[in-house]
Amino acid sequence: MRIIQFFVFFYTLNLPSQIEKFSIKNTGVNMTVAILNVDNFISVGDTIVALYMKNENQQKLINPTHSPENFNCGGLTIWNGRKLAIAVWGNDYSTNEKDGFNNNEKIHWYLVRNNIYKALKMDYRVGKSYWEANGIHIIEQARIVEG
Repeated sequence: MRIIQFFVFFYTLNLPSQIEKFSIKNTGVNMTVAILNVDNFISVGDTIVALYMKNENQQKLINPTHSPENFNCGGLTIWNGRKLAIAVWGNDYSTNEKDGFNNNEKIHWYLVRNNIYKALKMDYRVGKSYWEANGIHIIEQARIVEG
């Protein structure tokens, strides 16, 4: 029993380190995305991120799996085993830097575990994988893309 308690305690101590590598800016405009369920390959403590391209003029063929340096995080959550909501932040157009999603920009959903990015397929009940100001989207199921 003590080994299990130690493992849970140690695992809990490591959770914040997953979040620290991402910088998210409250830009004053967001959309809310609810995640209701995940597949069995997603574990409690895994980080789910919504990524946007730093420069939309980049090639559309790049993705976070092969070039995470070309993306920024617009929202994240740690899967806790229960339904949850995530704020996905939009771009602040009063600044010169791109610091969030532009309207109608594709949301790249990824699971990050041990600095490895795994693409997620989101099955939407309401909405789609494109950002909209003040939108409310509901994901019925998040699944890891195999391959």
